[in-house]
Amino acid sequence: MKKTVLFVSIAFPPKFDSEGLQVAKYFKYLTKQDKFDFTVVTSAIPTLFMPYDASLEKAKEGAKETVEIKIWENKYSNFLLRKIAQQLVDRPDSKWTFYAQWRKVISKVKTQPAIIYSRSFPASSAMMAMKLKAYYKVPWVMHLSDPWADSPVNVLTGSTKKLNLEMERLCFENADKICLTSYETIDFYTKKYPHLKEKFEYFPNVYDPADIKPIATPKKNDKLRFVYTGGMAGNRSPEPFLKAITKLPKHIQDKLAFVFSGYADRQNAALFDQYKCDCIQYLGHLDTYQEAITLQNSADVLLLIDFPIKEKEKRIYFLSKILDYMIAQKYILATTGAGSTCNSVIEGKLGACFEEENIEGIQQHILFLLAKFETEYDTFFNKNNIDSTFDAQVNANRLLALFEKMT
Repeated sequence: MKKTVLFVSIAFPPKFDSEGLQVAKYFKYLTKQDKFDFTVVTSAIPTLFMPYDASLEKAKEGAKETVEIKIWENKYSNFLLRKIAQQLVDRPDSKWTFYAQWRKVISKVKTQPAIIYSRSFPASSAMMAMKLKAYYKVPWVMHLSDPWADSPVNVLTGSTKKLNLEMERLCFENADKICLTSYETIDFYTKKYPHLKEKFEYFPNVYDPADIKPIATPKKNDKLRFVYTGGMAGNRSPEPFLKAITKLPKHIQDKLAFVFSGYADRQNAALFDQYKCDCIQYLGHLDTYQEAITLQNSADVLLLIDFPIKEKEKRIYFLSKILDYMIAQKYILATTGAGSTCNSVIEGKLGACFEEENIEGIQQHILFLLAKFETEYDTFFNKNNIDSTFDAQVNANRLLALFEKMT
């Protein structure tokens, strides 16, 4: 009889979310080996800011049992509460009513688990897993995609920071293994929790090897086509690219096409009106993952926007978008900080990286790419540098081996 893994993830498919897409890729190959049964604990649909994507229905196949918990939250009340009492929302995040209902999970789960595996973000998934570990008294493997209490992106202060530091500490101490997405992140947490360093394991964001297609004879676009698919919120902004584009001479702009897509907050959406140009198009939010992939495949160059982080030691975000771009086998032009995890993966291998404030450097590189487009199109723009380090099947098999060792 197979042992059961209790798989805890708010972002479980068919939710269209960057973490959800990573969950889908890992889950596909975890279940393919038929070594464990999987009971999934996730949030009910609809889940705020994680829209349903029918094209991801297949990704949930393989679960023997699924327990769905309704999360109680509202974007308007979240906004107001963060203004007046952030600690009432970010406990550790707005989805805290998920783990508050842990007893409901126990009442619904039919099979005693041998091990618990949780995926964060959101970190409320980790909090749920900690509650379930205490009840079932089995090993717990916690995956953490990004920094938690010390996040330079979701900056916490005062009592909210204190609360999250305590929640993070409890999860780190109670988890039996902690999976982190980059060696830079492992270094960061080793310095923070030196007594827990033996718990840390490297499990990166991944691509699905089944999505890799042979490079076809390139079909040249009429204009050099740049495409961005992803979020634009806060200081993760398209403005460096927009500044560089609009400063180019008109006769150069006429040879270029820039297509941006994805959710943009009010501040960033307004930039497309501020930097108006015939060669710039903003499509808004895409409804499905497949739409994003199709758009990526239409590009000559794919644009990446990293979080602009001042503290060099915190430039440890591994954007999963890089893996989509890697298997699209296109050239990547990125804005990211020097020494960042994204820079280490892209620079000199998949494309080129520039600091956000280096507008002239971005502009000159666009001109460089235009020259290549006109003279070396057939050989320059296809980047067949797919690194098996990020293969979902390889990493899922490593994770299964870890489960077997722990059970």
